[in-house]
Amino acid sequence: MFSQVASKLRESTHPPFDFAIIDEAQDVSVPQLRFLGTLGGGRPNSLFFAGDLGQRIFQQPFSWKALGVDVRGRSSTLRINYRTSHQIRTQSDRLLGPEVSDVDGNKEDRKGTISTFNGPAPDILILDCAAEEIKAVSQWLVKRTKEGVVPHEIGVFVRSTAELDRARAAVEAAKLPYKVLDDHVETTSGRASISTMHLAKGLGVSRCRCDGL
Repeated sequence: MFSQVASKLRESTHPPFDFAIIDEAQDVSVPQLRFLGTLGGGRPNSLFFAGDLGQRIFQQPFSWKALGVDVRGRSSTLRINYRTSHQIRTQSDRLLGPEVSDVDGNKEDRKGTISTFNGPAPDILILDCAAEEIKAVSQWLVKRTKEGVVPHEIGVFVRSTAELDRARAAVEAAKLPYKVLDDHVETTSGRASISTMHLAKGLGVSRCRCDGL
């Protein structure tokens, strides 16, 4: 679809928009970027991208420059984090190097970033088998509910659909009602959400992540 629209845009004399703002730019695919490059038409400052190289985990990297979108030397890094606690951000930063780069040579220096609030430190457990994982997760969920967290404020996330059964087992062991989210990502009041990490982006819930063995 994006390739067909891009072809139509190339035939047009006047662009439909003067400017476009693209959020979550790290998730843009090759056909989508080719379409956006055509939409911009090579006009100065016609495209504005906001994204995070550190979140580019769902696709193979590719060259933006080769598709007609060259942002080299024109990027700025925002260093104030308003939605992730200091404790979670610090732990997450350990998974990435102090500097992240893409195939075009754009570099993102992750040093000096700060969070505006504190929160509980994440629990990291190394377990020997799926049964131990299910037990540990269910116990964690029971503790949260005793603290007053209601089911629809809880989400259990796994790497892929192959791990959904383990997540179900953990939530059922905690005796919590739940819903497995589909592509519509519609949570239900009174039910915990079970989901892959890919679908979890943007959800505001208490999170328990089961990474697998």
